Amino acid sequence: MLDGLAWGDAVSADLLRRLGRIEDARAAYDRALHLVHSDAERPFLQGRLAVVREEK
Repeated sequence: MLDGLAWGDAVSADLLRRLGRIEDARAAYDRALHLVHSDAERPFLQGRLAVVREEK
């Protein structure tokens, strides 16, 4: 599980992306990346952020 409160931002980001609120999703993934401390979870969040950066 994501460290600290990063999981909350990651979940919010996914829901925001599904709602089409791409800018908000990007910001939430960015917040999650700043909060996560696990080197194992960081690549997942980076990958999700990369996906939403390419969405319009």
